[in-house]
Order: sequence, then C-alpha cells, then structure tokens
Amino acid sequence: MEIIMNNTEQWNQLGPLSESTTDFSNYYQDIGVYRAILEGEIVYIGKATELNNGGFRKRLRDYTRTSDSARNYPSGRLMYQHKDKLHIEILVFERTESSVAMIESRERQLIAEIAPKWNALDRQ
Repeated sequence: MEIIMNNTEQWNQLGPLSESTTDFSNYYQDIGVYRAILEGEIVYIGKATELNNGGFRKRLRDYTRTSDSARNYPSGRLMYQHKDKLHIEILVFERTESSVAMIESRERQLIAEIAPKWNALDRQ
C-alpha cells in the first residue's frame, strides 16, 4: 500500500465499487481520499478519515450495503445505483490524527480542480 509522502501522489486502483468483485477488507486501517470513475469520468471525490472505525473499507461499504444510511445525499444514492459500474481509486495517507486535516484539504482541492458532477449535487 502506498503512503503519501513529500506531496507525491500514488492512486491505487481498487476496482468496481461492487463487493461481489472487489474486496475492501484489506483497507480497514487505511485513510485518505477516493475517487469514483464512471465510464472514464471522475464523478465523485470523497474521503475516509475514521482512524478507528474501518477506514476505506467502512466508507466504501456504506455505499454498497442494503441499509440506506449512507445515501442521505444525492451523491450517495448515485454511488449505490451505479455501484457495479463505478471504479474506485484511493489515495492513501499516513494513518495519523494529523493526516485527517491534510486529507480534508486534499479532498477540497481535488473537488475544486476537477468539479465532479456528483459532488456538486450535494451542495444544491
């Protein structure tokens, strides 16, 4: 697993959001930023910052489970509806409390730079 160091970014491809084809269990301690790609377009940028509650594994599973608690926002509903077609890539940061602020900052920067259409839906 790559860790962000010296501002060098290494996106790790996880595969489809669907758990029938992608195993998220290896990422239960990893935190950082993720991007959802649909038909070659980045449609959503999100973050996983929970240090003690499952990291990427928990955050990404929120979109795939039958409970709709992660789908209170338009982007969450779209992630669930397209879970079999979305490809997920993650940017892993060091698992420390100080990394959380860096993750939040990087997420905002990426949203501003890329303007993913599903992120914009949550602000309307």
